[in-house]
Amino acid sequence: MGCNIHPLFEHSWGQRVVRFYDLDKHIIEVGENMNIVVKRFIETGLSIEETANRMGVPVDYVRSCST
Repeated sequence: MGCNIHPLFEHSWGQRVVRFYDLDKHIIEVGENMNIVVKRFIETGLSIEETANRMGVPVDYVRSCST
């Protein structure tokens, strides 16, 4: 059976991920959809510009994810 490499982890750009080994010892990473990351930041009160800065992405990208 697979096991976690580490607990839930948040990348510097805000995406939460978990990594684990599959049965063949390959590392599998499962992460939040980036649209969800944007929405999570917006819901916590960050503006579109603050979210873009926090994530290191263009403002237009954040706008496209938050609609």
